[in-house]
Amino acid sequence: MNMPIKFDTLSYARKLEEAGLPQQQAEAQSLALRDALAESTVTPGDMLLLKTDLIARLEILRSDLQGQIDTLKAQIAELKAHMNIRFNILYMLTGLSLVLHGVTLGVLFKILSRLP
Repeated sequence: MNMPIKFDTLSYARKLEEAGLPQQQAEAQSLALRDALAESTVTPGDMLLLKTDLIARLEILRSDLQGQIDTLKAQIAELKAHMNIRFNILYMLTGLSLVLHGVTLGVLFKILSRLP
């Protein structure tokens, strides 16, 4: 069994016996503790694998996010171009309307000036 933590079961069992526990109980506790430590501890190799996996997943997420950002930037640029066309048409129509109002007022004043 690979023990990431140095644990001497014999020494531990002897200390339990010296404290008054029966030999059979001391041995059982030392073996149970050994098993618990072996199963619950993460080894440096496990941590390295986890780190490598996490870095790979983060890189995939970063790449996906960058792709989505690029798509949004392209959509925003397209929307800006579309809005510029619409506003240019609106500006021209507003200008034409002002010119027509000016002409109408000019004609109206000319007609009014001829009245007695």
